[in-house]
Amino acid sequence: MSLKLHPDRNKNEKDGRRFKNVLEAYHFLKGENRLKNYNDRNKSTQKKSSYNDRQHNPEEDWSRFTKDFEMDENFWRQYETTFWKDYELRTKKKSEKNDLGNAFWDENQENVNPKPKKKYQGDQANVFKHDLDVDVDKSLCIGCCSCETIAPNVFIVDKNVMMNPKSQVHNQYGASEGKIMDAAETCPTKAIQVNEKKSGRKIYPR
Repeated sequence: MSLKLHPDRNKNEKDGRRFKNVLEAYHFLKGENRLKNYNDRNKSTQKKSSYNDRQHNPEEDWSRFTKDFEMDENFWRQYETTFWKDYELRTKKKSEKNDLGNAFWDENQENVNPKPKKKYQGDQANVFKHDLDVDVDKSLCIGCCSCETIAPNVFIVDKNVMMNPKSQVHNQYGASEGKIMDAAETCPTKAIQVNEKKSGRKIYPR
């Protein structure tokens, strides 16, 4: 169309006004089309980049899904209650299994099911016979009190310490071998060290 209106080819368009209008319209539309193509490519690139980030980022921030219950104190209370209920249930099942097995073993085998042999003078805890050497690595202990809860006659957390209290062993023979191992295995940081006293063999952590 621009060629038809060019003054050199169309004698009726000597002033070239219509030719200029067509030329300006052409460049305007061409610029608009170029801008649209650029925006479309930019949007497509952003979508691909966002998709790839989600696909290849193993540490995606899940806090937007978990922040509600992480800040809820009732959630943590319920979590703690459920944890100890589950522990008591597992301990009860283990105890019932041991009691069933003891019927087929000689009662004189003290290492099968240790029992209290005697009491201290006065108001002291029972003494359990076993060959375990128990200690707490204070550099690992976080003072969560799980060991004290399970075996209070063996472990104690100094609650008078205001900053970073630690657990310690106050009676090696205050609980059975099974109870001590339960306490050690429940420790989240594996701070409880259990060795065989005679041989020095490491029992836990393995």
